Amino acid sequence: MPRRALLLGGMTTAYHQFWINGPALRDILAAAGFETFLSEDLEVLASPSLSHYDLVVNLTTGRDLSPEGERGLTAFVRGGRGLVGIHNATDTFKASAWYMAAIGARFLTHPAQLDIAVEYTDVAHPIVAGLPAFTVKDELYIMDWAPDNVHLLAQTHSHEGRLVPLSWVRQEGAGRVFYLSLGHNRSTYDVPEFRAWVSRGAQWAAGAAAPAS
Repeated sequence: MPRRALLLGGMTTAYHQFWINGPALRDILAAAGFETFLSEDLEVLASPSLSHYDLVVNLTTGRDLSPEGERGLTAFVRGGRGLVGIHNATDTFKASAWYMAAIGARFLTHPAQLDIAVEYTDVAHPIVAGLPAFTVKDELYIMDWAPDNVHLLAQTHSHEGRLVPLSWVRQEGAGRVFYLSLGHNRSTYDVPEFRAWVSRGAQWAAGAAAPAS
């Protein structure tokens, strides 16, 4: 039976285009072996149907979790399922202290789009092992993050020569969390290295010991 992923979208503005990037992300997840369902209804997080999924992928912006939704997502992840956040997943659910700690950072601001040179920090981790370094034009998130709370996978020095984290993993109870801050532009979803990165991250978060070849 294929693993199932719930891809959540929706936003308070039209700035992040879920109707464009959502299907592109769904295609990446499908190629990674996930039967993927897109939804903008956050009430699914409070529903018993959430147990039908192995993975929640968050692509929402500026939304709020209901108390019931927060409890549902918390139990889902801490109980051993996976959580993946792409790009704007650190700019949402900000009223939830649990979610902010679980996803690993809070979005603060971003400069104008620029060429972001990816530097891997743990080349032995199965998500990025063997992936070639690459540069992509995208939106670089400056975030409030706690290095001791995450296991950093990649960073960049493309903005003002200072370290900016790009991706990490962390354990949340019995569950796994993977975050990648790239992914604003639709064109980024066609970059082979980005696609492999997301695919491996999703598989890892869902409990795979190693990425599929």
